[in-house]
Amino acid sequence: MTNLTHGSTQRHREQPSAQRVITRHNALVFYGLAAASFLETAIPLHANALLDIFTDDQEVRRWIEQTWWPVKSAHARETRACVEAIWPEFDWSSAYGEFYEGYRPLVCAGRASRSPAHEALARSITAAQAAAFYRCLGTATDDPEVRRLLYGMSGDASAHFDCFRRIYERRGRGERLGLLATYRTIVTCARRARDIDVQLAFSRLNTPHWYGSAPFSELGYRDFVLRMGEVVRRHVPLGLAQRLLFRPWLQARRLPLAPVPASAARGGRALLPPQLQLGASPR
Repeated sequence: MTNLTHGSTQRHREQPSAQRVITRHNALVFYGLAAASFLETAIPLHANALLDIFTDDQEVRRWIEQTWWPVKSAHARETRACVEAIWPEFDWSSAYGEFYEGYRPLVCAGRASRSPAHEALARSITAAQAAAFYRCLGTATDDPEVRRLLYGMSGDASAHFDCFRRIYERRGRGERLGLLATYRTIVTCARRARDIDVQLAFSRLNTPHWYGSAPFSELGYRDFVLRMGEVVRRHVPLGLAQRLLFRPWLQARRLPLAPVPASAARGGRALLPPQLQLGASPR
């Protein structure tokens, strides 16, 4: 009887919670969390670019190496582990490898021409969007563990926003970007997140990167943006600044259609580059 009771208890412990089952069938949470895991895992590309741009600022370099990079690397590990635990039939490594090959040249292009103040402003915009995105995604999930993870990431992104804003204010006093250049940077960064970064990650999340079928109906990118826009409207206080930051997510019907990558159209899978250390932080 003792063994039978122990076996029943063990099977009970192995059963996923009702909240986890509901989350598993939530397409919005999968796409948002998986896209976030790709972008967070690719953070070494951004960290190295930042170190190059702030080569003359040891204080900023120290913060990037000792605080920002390790925190982002932890986000990468945690989001990937979460995706693989809830959706084990999704081939994360294959999908990320394909994403990385397309994302790497986009990150590296044009960075050399950016000034430190310009880069700090762009990073503060990215961090502000990430903080709200993670908070909204957390409200959309029923799983308390996933919600805690996303709320924690939102808090970290808010702290990063404060740091990048201070860097921008300090460096901007000498560079004098001007109101028009500042406005253009904000608009460009806000649109880039939707039209380039998240869209590229999203494009690798459907077939052929599933072993069998996904446990939900697949979404197109426009539908995903529409749903996220509705979540943003419900959970983000939309003042003037917030409307400027999230305008692209609130105007999904104007979303340009991106071409399907050739490798995805052929059903091919790019291998993960062997030299890549996923989400690695500086040694």
